[in-house]
This record gives sequence, structure tokens and C-alpha cells, in this order.
Amino acid sequence: MNDFITVYSGDLMRRIKSRPFIIGLLLGTLAIVAMLKLPTMLAPSIVSQGTKILIVADAPIAAQARPLLAKTLTVRGVVPASTKIDAALLKRFHADNAVSIQDVKTGLRITIFAKNPTSVPTGRVRTALLPLQVQHATHLTNAQIAAALDARIDVRSLSTKFHSVHQAEAAQGLAMTLVVFLYILIVVNSQFVMSAVAEEKTSRIAELLIATVDPMVLLIAKILVGATLSVLQLVIWVALGIALGSNGGGPAASSAAASPFSLGGLLGNTLSPEVIAAFIVFFILGFLQISTVFAGVASLINRTEDLGSISGPLLIPTFAGYFIAFLAINAPSIPAVIVASFVPLVSPFVMFARMAVTHVPIWQIGTSIALNLLALWGIAWFAGKLYRVGMMLYGRPPKFAQVWEILRTPS
Repeated sequence: MNDFITVYSGDLMRRIKSRPFIIGLLLGTLAIVAMLKLPTMLAPSIVSQGTKILIVADAPIAAQARPLLAKTLTVRGVVPASTKIDAALLKRFHADNAVSIQDVKTGLRITIFAKNPTSVPTGRVRTALLPLQVQHATHLTNAQIAAALDARIDVRSLSTKFHSVHQAEAAQGLAMTLVVFLYILIVVNSQFVMSAVAEEKTSRIAELLIATVDPMVLLIAKILVGATLSVLQLVIWVALGIALGSNGGGPAASSAAASPFSLGGLLGNTLSPEVIAAFIVFFILGFLQISTVFAGVASLINRTEDLGSISGPLLIPTFAGYFIAFLAINAPSIPAVIVASFVPLVSPFVMFARMAVTHVPIWQIGTSIALNLLALWGIAWFAGKLYRVGMMLYGRPPKFAQVWEILRTPS
């Protein structure tokens, strides 16, 4: 135990004071600020893109169309139907698009002339002009058309987890944010563990350490140091997110599109104790599994330049879990997602995402945790065997036959 405490405390202080950790923490903090503030800053320009229109129509149609279009779009002006439409006309009226409306036998013919076809608000124009289209096609009165189109839609949730659309959307937003945190913390800190192991071996410090300390103590200490730093980063980033999210007062902050880190979302039903516990449990399982694999494999290399080629294939399960988790946020009950939530290395992301947005049966949660613990035991055995022998192997990288012999050799 004394050896473990000495190695753990020494490595922890060295890593906290190291320049890569400080830079990574600062860059992560800046990324959190950007993620929370940039959407708010860019939203007005994104939402207003393509919404400034010029109406091209004869006076009777323009008089009817203008108030309808003005409800959701910015009308820059009205010109006769005979006007030539070109880029100069749009520039003169400071418009993004020109909406040409002509009365034909079947109703209205609507043509949009755009500077940027990818930003054309086709749906808004169609919805806004629908009453006018129906009137010209059927010759009904405005009151009759309004009554026919006024279909009230209420959404009532059958889920016992969320009772409103706003709650469900807030839960999805929060789940996406936490999955990103989960991915960044696991991947970055697992690679730090891998780099630390490779650095000690290539500098031949490992020979001195293994001569006085049990290799498994070294391995466990390094992995737990990585876990400690991950928790430290998480606490700082989440606290920053809460602080920034709680400062967004005003109408924008009270809208449905408010940040998932707003205090209202955190203190309400969105961030329940169940979600917090799931995040902690599956973060620990995911980090321990992946960092242990990385540490074991890193003990086999002889040059730090080989880290990139080795870590790439090892990250494939993590990439898969990350992307399947986003699928699980929108469709948590499809068979592929349910199966993935039981697969070690993948399930820490997927099962957490499912628990964040829907009720998952207790037996599925218990089975997933049990399978991950069993996989962690197997991974620890595998990595421990590699680490115990691999840290003393120098020269050429070991071949697969040598690795197999290492695994078969009794401890």
C-alpha cells in the first residue's frame, strides 16, 4: 500500500503540474465556453439567413400575400410581376430572395429566385401562402379557409420519464452534451495514460521502477491517476457550464432552445439522480476499460512515434460507442441500440445515453454493468500480463507470437 501511495501521489502531482495537462485543461475550458456561447451569438444570423424577401406580383395578389409572408419573413418590398428579376434587383432592395407569385387556373404559381439556393426558406413560403393558395383554388372566404386550416395539435407524452415536449428536448440536449464530455474525458485521459507508460519505457525509467515496485502497482496507480485527472477536468468544465448557462437571463434564456446547462434544467427533472449516477458509473467503467487496454499495449512499444499507429485501431470501439450513443438519444429502444448497450467498450456510451432519455429496465442496466465488470476483469488480466513483461522488452517490437507467449506464461 505504501508503494501504491508513493507512486500514485508522485505521478499525480507530476501530471497536474505538467504543461500538456494545463494546456489541455485550458483548451477544454475554451471549447466549453465556445460550445455554450457561440450558438447564442451566431443564432440570429443563422436564423435570419435567407429570410429577407422581395415580393414580385401584381398589386391585388401582392396585397394579399404581403401580410401572410410578413408573419415569418422580412418583406423588403413589392415590385410588379413584369419586373425583370436579377441579382441587381435583389441588391437594390437588400433582399436574399425574390418570391414571384402568379395567378393561374389551378391556383398560384410560386417561384423563388435566390442568391443562395441552399438558404431558401421554401417551407416558410409554402406555409405562409397556403391560405392564399387555397382561396384561389377553391374561391372560399377567408373565414372558411381559416377555420379549415386551424387544426390544433396537442402532444401528450405516454412516457413516465418526461411529461412534455420541452422536458424531452432538454433531456436530449443534456444527453448529447454529457456524451461529448464522456467521450473527451475517456479518450484524452486514456491517451495520457498510454503516453505516460510509453515515456517511462522508452526513457528506461521503468527498469528502475519495476526493480523496486510491483508492476501491477505501477499499472493500477497510473490508471487511477488518469481517473483522478478526468474527474478534476469534469468538475471544472461542468461548474463552468453551469455558471455560463445560469447567466443567460432574458427572453432568450427562457425559450425552449435554452442551454441544457441552465440552472432550471439542472435542478428540474432533466438531470435526475439516476442520470448523474449513470454518468459516474459508466464513465468509470469506460475509462478503466479503455485506459487499461492502452496502458497494456503501450508497454510493448519501443518508440513514442509508434503511439499514433497503435492508438488509432484501439479507438475504434470508442468511436463506435460515441456514434451509436447519438443514435440511442433519438431512438433508445431499437434492437441494435439495445444490443450495443450490452457490448463492453461500447455500452458505457450507449447505456448512459439510453438512461438519459428513457426508462431502461433494471435488469438491462444490471446486466450491462455486470458484463462491463466482467470485461474489465478480463482486460485487466490481459493488460497486466502485457505490462509485466512488456515493460522489460527492448529492441524490436514484439511479434504476435511473442505476445501470445506472454499471455500463456504463468504470472
